[in-house]
Amino acid sequence: MLFLIRQSLNSCLKKNHELALQQIQRRTMSASPPLPECLVSDHTFIEDSSAPDDYENSAFVYPNVVSESEEEALLVDIKSRMKRRRFERGHWDAVILQYKETELVEHDGSLSHTTLDILTRIRSQLAKTHFVKDPHLVWLPSHAIQLREDGDLKAHVDSVRFSGDLVAGLSLASSCIMRLKPAANEEGEEQDLSKGFVDMLLEPRSLYAITGPSRYLYSHELLGDKDVFAPKNIIVNREDRFSIIFRDAKKDEQ
Repeated sequence: MLFLIRQSLNSCLKKNHELALQQIQRRTMSASPPLPECLVSDHTFIEDSSAPDDYENSAFVYPNVVSESEEEALLVDIKSRMKRRRFERGHWDAVILQYKETELVEHDGSLSHTTLDILTRIRSQLAKTHFVKDPHLVWLPSHAIQLREDGDLKAHVDSVRFSGDLVAGLSLASSCIMRLKPAANEEGEEQDLSKGFVDMLLEPRSLYAITGPSRYLYSHELLGDKDVFAPKNIIVNREDRFSIIFRDAKKDEQ
């Protein structure tokens, strides 16, 4: 009896998920304006007046790379995959607290056509913007992260063992401020802000990208609730935040 109840419940959840996506897809087709094929960075979302000397304009923010209805569709898919997961109190390297994470598997039929189209489009836009005509470009599988309102992403440099020259993230549901600063030295000592820093305002539906020094020499972290993005005089109220991460594969791993 319990098995039949669970089976019926799962069937209802699946139907509700499919109906929600169908409604969103209809709104996407009828109401959303066409989005540009190329990414256009908006420097007003970057505070680099205190940037380190070797910054070299190596961080970018692209606002509104998905529409509101596309954001809805992405969140339906991500939340569906996250619902059976518990919030993790900490990652193995202790840089992220109170989060859920899942790989967005694209070949098992679990993702909607809308989500698949968005992932393909963003990779194409990133390739055109940052890799020009690199015939050897290979993308690693994207993964989604849900960071709880009281969660924390501490200063770290993404592993260079497998991923390559670019790390990009699509922000969903909540705004935040990402700070870049010179990474800890070989002795593990954190650098203070006198060495310089760069802040990026990441609003919902925006895409950030870090390359060059920002990718390899600087750590990145999320600032806390109620922090202020000075250039726009915006107080950021952090809520549960979702993001989709894009990385190219390291060349010698392809």
